[in-house]
Amino acid sequence: MNRLLCFLLLITNFPFGSALAQSDTGSAHNLIAKYTINEAWFLSSRNLLTSRNGFDDFFFGYVDLNLGYNLGSNWSAEAGYRHAWLEINNDWRDEYRPSAILAYRTRLNNWTVANRHRIEYRTFEKESGANDRWRYRNETRLVAPWKSHFFQASPFIEEEIFYEFTNEGFNFNWLTTGLRWRVADNTIAKIGYRWQAQKFNETWSHRHQLVTGLLLFF
Repeated sequence: MNRLLCFLLLITNFPFGSALAQSDTGSAHNLIAKYTINEAWFLSSRNLLTSRNGFDDFFFGYVDLNLGYNLGSNWSAEAGYRHAWLEINNDWRDEYRPSAILAYRTRLNNWTVANRHRIEYRTFEKESGANDRWRYRNETRLVAPWKSHFFQASPFIEEEIFYEFTNEGFNFNWLTTGLRWRVADNTIAKIGYRWQAQKFNETWSHRHQLVTGLLLFF
């Protein structure tokens, strides 16, 4: 239990520095589902709803569906499509994202270690004036082997970086920490905190988010 408290204190006091003074608040709510077709093939869906300026201004969300294939005991690959919506000036912009994923998962000294590469082609409504572009995302997740008295939850930490193949380059970073626990045999819940950094026109801004999630396995 002492190791769990030290871990949470360390990652929740990450030195963000002066960035805290120019930050927004919000939330990110995730629903992830995986359906196993057979030993090799599966379907997956990752869905998100995000708020800003607190918890009631929902301005961004997406839904997707992917077909996946297990490449072995540790590797898997997926191909799919994501549809996203972003509110800009009281109007909603649609975005279309065909994508491919290569994921790795293993255990090291009872820690769960996962890494996911995602490449997506972002296309937009013509009326929006936005240019189509490629984007690369990489997410690394560590789940500790320790259990708390709170629902036998385990602490986790994730970092996801975003690289836009435009002049923006590296323009997003999500650092998330919190707790994960098994609600039922096929359901995992998570709750945590995310420090989100984003760059637009060479200017960085920041958002502090409450993160919730449900992971369903069928």
